[in-house]
Amino acid sequence: MLDSDTLLMKRALEIARKGAGLVSPNPMVGAVLVNDGRVVGEGFHRYDLLKHAETYAIAAAGENARGATLYCNLEPCCHHGRTPPCTNALIEAEIARAVIATKDADPRVNGRGIEQLRDAGIEVEVGLLEDRARQLNESYFKFITTGSPFVHGVIEYPAGSDGLFEWNPSAGFIGVGSKYDAVLLGNRSELNHTIVDQALLRERHRPLVLVGGSDLPESLTSKVDIVLVPFDSNPVGVGSGNVVALNEGIASDTGKSSFALLLTKLARLDVTSLLCLPGGVDLSNTDDFSLMDKVTLAVPGYTIESGFATRWTFADLEFDLEDVKIEKAGLFAEITGLPSLQEVA
Repeated sequence: MLDSDTLLMKRALEIARKGAGLVSPNPMVGAVLVNDGRVVGEGFHRYDLLKHAETYAIAAAGENARGATLYCNLEPCCHHGRTPPCTNALIEAEIARAVIATKDADPRVNGRGIEQLRDAGIEVEVGLLEDRARQLNESYFKFITTGSPFVHGVIEYPAGSDGLFEWNPSAGFIGVGSKYDAVLLGNRSELNHTIVDQALLRERHRPLVLVGGSDLPESLTSKVDIVLVPFDSNPVGVGSGNVVALNEGIASDTGKSSFALLLTKLARLDVTSLLCLPGGVDLSNTDDFSLMDKVTLAVPGYTIESGFATRWTFADLEFDLEDVKIEKAGLFAEITGLPSLQEVA
């Protein structure tokens, strides 16, 4: 791979991020077409406009697409869905080369798109910045391979015995939190409002789903189209038109925990990702913690300079974190990573 290949794939990833909130349950995809060292076309997927990133880039490039190189963060689709196959469009445009970050795990694709391009005489290279590409679409990959939403839980560690200060999320966390399809409200009203209000500011093609109990505040529920509640009742201040009961259409004798049932219900609503705010689910429970794909630890007084602890405890749980990112938030540090439950302490 050339250095220019890496730079142009980074550009494709950057463009793909523009689809955040617009494409779920589909993946975020960015495409860049380059001919004779010049970018001739770019595009990203927007679900509601019925065009994929590759077809936008081809349209922008026009005749310059012939002999061009495509840079795309995800394998082009090769099946008829809401749009015709992108592989057909790329072959008809007569591109010469395709650099693809990662295969699409959708069973209808999963390498078949790459095969079609190669069978048409197009040079195809796969794997450039694959880790970044998979991380960008972590919710999509979890949902398409398991049928269950990607779950991001938040644990707020207590700030001393006096409890004089609480975690107020950083702008970075608020920005990340706004991308989720659904939010499980926690026990802090101000934090709930901060995350939900920002999530509603993001352009979406589908409604934000809120999950909560009987005390859902009208100031939040009046702003959304779907409110999921864990019982057959109507919370105060919530119109009956936007309430969906957790146990509606779900067998009560499944043997699943209430949180696992929630994930089943969200999956049936095509919700690919869920953010769980502190207090919304008991993460000291081994079964519920094991359903977390990512966790953010809000830790008071933690300094990056002190070095990072790879093993953590919460209540009776002991777990490791991988692929860690740390961000400061006032007197707290936000430590985000992929959890691996080790044992009960």
